Amino acid sequence: MAFPFRRILAAIDFDENSIAAVDLAAQFARQNDGTIFLLHVVPMMVPPAGMPVEQGFYNLQEDVAKGKLKAIADRRLRAVKYEMITHIGDPVATILRAQQRLAADVVVMATHGRRGFSRVFLGSTAETVLRESTCPVLTVRYGQSDANLVGRWMSSSPTTASPDEKLASVQAKMKTGGFRSLPVLQDGQIVGIVTDGDIRQHAASLNETDVKQAMTREVLTVTRETTVADAARLLRERKLGALPVVEEGKLVGIISTADLLEALTSEE
Repeated sequence: MAFPFRRILAAIDFDENSIAAVDLAAQFARQNDGTIFLLHVVPMMVPPAGMPVEQGFYNLQEDVAKGKLKAIADRRLRAVKYEMITHIGDPVATILRAQQRLAADVVVMATHGRRGFSRVFLGSTAETVLRESTCPVLTVRYGQSDANLVGRWMSSSPTTASPDEKLASVQAKMKTGGFRSLPVLQDGQIVGIVTDGDIRQHAASLNETDVKQAMTREVLTVTRETTVADAARLLRERKLGALPVVEEGKLVGIISTADLLEALTSEE
């Protein structure tokens, strides 16, 4: 292990914690003339028995991740040497392999700080990397004051649909990811949302129907600073399954009823 840290592996998943982790990695790099290896892993979910793996879905997610990494690097890593890496697979195994292959001096990553049942059930990527890494691991975590905000609990890098996409493709994405709805993006802006109810209404013509013909165009959104209580109230009152999270007109995440249930039952 070399000190000061010059080969810095920053593993991120695009939530606010991850941005803070990138800033910490950039601080090390600027102080020590170091190089940052900016890594994002697209998790490979195991489909139910007998269902095919939608490789195209994961390839699309990886392409989106590359764009997000570039945007983060442009904003946060000016005058810093860096390399961008994306991979499809298991996050823990990928981070540990990258740490070894790159001979990293330190791993910097976010932790969601889950406790109790959620920690046992979901596991902790950061905790496992911390235990098994052969180099130091530094984690960045949300403060306790942020635990009641949507930004703490939203799912980052959400799966999306496009207006000209066929509903059959959207249905495959929903089945693979276990989603009940997908935001519809055009030129980076939300133009609608398509739900499992829309899919059912067009069940006889999924291969012929475009998303723009079935989607709801008036989309209720929230921000990272919206409280969990307000988001839960909106979902209940509007009978929705999820709310897109928007920042400066751009989609940054999605908060679902499952995310809010975890937030409201968390032991933090």
